[in-house]
Amino acid sequence: MASMQTPGSQAEVERRLAALKADPELEPIMAEIEAGGPAAMMKYWDDPVTLEKLSKAMGSAFAAGPAGPAAAADGAGAGGGGVVEEEGEEDAGPPTIHDLASAGDADGIKALLAGKAGEEVAALVGAVDEEGRTPLHFAAGYGEEAAVRALLAGGAGSGVPDGEGNTPLHFAAGYDQPAIVTILLGVGADATATNANGKNPAETAAINGVSDGVVDLFGPAAAAAARATAAAEAAAAATGTGEGGEAEETEEGGAAETATATE
Repeated sequence: MASMQTPGSQAEVERRLAALKADPELEPIMAEIEAGGPAAMMKYWDDPVTLEKLSKAMGSAFAAGPAGPAAAADGAGAGGGGVVEEEGEEDAGPPTIHDLASAGDADGIKALLAGKAGEEVAALVGAVDEEGRTPLHFAAGYGEEAAVRALLAGGAGSGVPDGEGNTPLHFAAGYDQPAIVTILLGVGADATATNANGKNPAETAAINGVSDGVVDLFGPAAAAAARATAAAEAAAAATGTGEGGEAEETEEGGAAETATATE
């Protein structure tokens, strides 16, 4: 899930991940995440204690949701109920539309949009966080079907890219959410859209190693091409070579890995 980090930071990320695996308290969690992939990681988004430990160990804001600081940027975690208020801490206020999307609160989304003018609705469903992610990105990544439908009904754009060029379809595919992939493809989401690393949603899914069923949703030709891309990238990573067959050196002097999938 950290594979969308820039290649130059890969060595540091790997060093910190190795430290996590060596930590007796975090080692079983890391083993579960490695074995279960994105689906295993998702359950920890609602565990503030574990996220705090991971955040401190990694030196970055893990405590938030798909692809980085998610709903926390809007004052609440993935559970949608807001951050736990410490003694003396001010109330974070009502949940934002990003919070509602992360929590799968379709009724809350509908209530928030109800009675508002078209421009107000468009501004809400199109709101982005500091990473360029819309509420639909979060609902898609978390697999919140009802919230996805509520946002689409409100006019949310299925093809809006975030700061890394990932659309909600990239998030759904990369996070192994077949139902959401089906919904987004059904409303015309562009399956050929590429992110900043040149990867389309099917390739993102294949590279992330999600279930075969998700990759197959993009059709036989696209699925075959995506698996071929994933195999080529795995081979390149194993040999330390890039597309040109020569080792790509990072600033730290190591072989660069191509960052392609959602975090």
